[in-house]
Amino acid sequence: MAFKRVALTVTAGLSIALLSACSVDGTPTRGPVKLDTGSYQTTLGAPAGDATSENELNRLRGLRLGESIVFHDEVDPVLNRGAMPTYPVTNKSGLAGIFTDVDDEPFMKTLRYGFSVGAGAKDDGNDKGYNHAVFVFTDSAAAAAAADGLRDSLLKSGDTNPRTPTQVPGAPAEMRAVTGKTVGGTVTAGFTPVGDKVIYTWADAKDAAWTATTVRVSYEKQKALLDTMAPISDDKRIDPDGLMRAVLPTKTKSGMSGAVLGPHTAALMFNSPAKGFADQQKAGVSAVVMGGATVIKTGSEGQAKDYLAEITDRSTDPTARKAASPQDLSSAKCYTTKSTFGADSAECYLAVGRYVVEADGDDLKDAQQKVSAEYLLLKQL
Repeated sequence: MAFKRVALTVTAGLSIALLSACSVDGTPTRGPVKLDTGSYQTTLGAPAGDATSENELNRLRGLRLGESIVFHDEVDPVLNRGAMPTYPVTNKSGLAGIFTDVDDEPFMKTLRYGFSVGAGAKDDGNDKGYNHAVFVFTDSAAAAAAADGLRDSLLKSGDTNPRTPTQVPGAPAEMRAVTGKTVGGTVTAGFTPVGDKVIYTWADAKDAAWTATTVRVSYEKQKALLDTMAPISDDKRIDPDGLMRAVLPTKTKSGMSGAVLGPHTAALMFNSPAKGFADQQKAGVSAVVMGGATVIKTGSEGQAKDYLAEITDRSTDPTARKAASPQDLSSAKCYTTKSTFGADSAECYLAVGRYVVEADGDDLKDAQQKVSAEYLLLKQL
């Protein structure tokens, strides 16, 4: 006979009670299901609370700014690989991951927050490099001074390959642009003040014309998004829906880690963010929580199942191999694969109600344990 599920109860032994099936003669044929969660948390965590400092609030503002950052594949479809630096920045975190030796410059005292994205082109030998950001300062005068200072920092940092000021064809006169040689080609970078913000783009490639065009197009598309952007919210709540309670914790709460992202911000991490964002919209995605695993809140249980099918399609990944589901969790889909840089990894995916879980690990067992723990956590929401 078929097994019949009764009320879920998470026990100290990490088991889920099921009504045992029995044979015709009454002999039990199935005992309690036991999920292997290893040492991972299986009880809901404490609420995330509110930002308690200006720096914490600026990180939230930076993440919210991500909802209005241009997708790299909409600047040029050839940019089809997500890369670092992709994360929010604040005055406290500084810009060391983006620029060299600027954190002690006077203009940095006026930086409030920002958001940076990185990308590359995986189909042409990674010839092209791309970094784009929007930085928010205390006022328009501070933004203009920062654009000058950032431009000057790039001019000074090009010691081995000298850089010079330039004018990007078709770009506004306010753009402070720099060009120079790289090891394998040319770089063009531009800093354009727009009110209290600075739009920044760096593009490098063998094709010098491509770098200039990319800087101009990035500015144009980003400016259009800023023109229609609603004011950034000052809401101090870190996790308005309480989702982080059911997401495996992470020791790092910086960058994108340990944060609740809007769907547009989350899509910035994809290789093809425009398509990824369209898939999220179709699924009604309203929040993505980045922790020890990733939990995606969709619009409904049906949409969660459809989105799971979409993101587990590995037909375009030649390194992906289907792997075993976790112990007693056959609905989870697992794969072994290789990262962009060739490192071995494992991934497990699962739909739980309206939520979709993505759990990765250094090996398959680790990913299986994470997704099993997330199953128990999400069942408690």
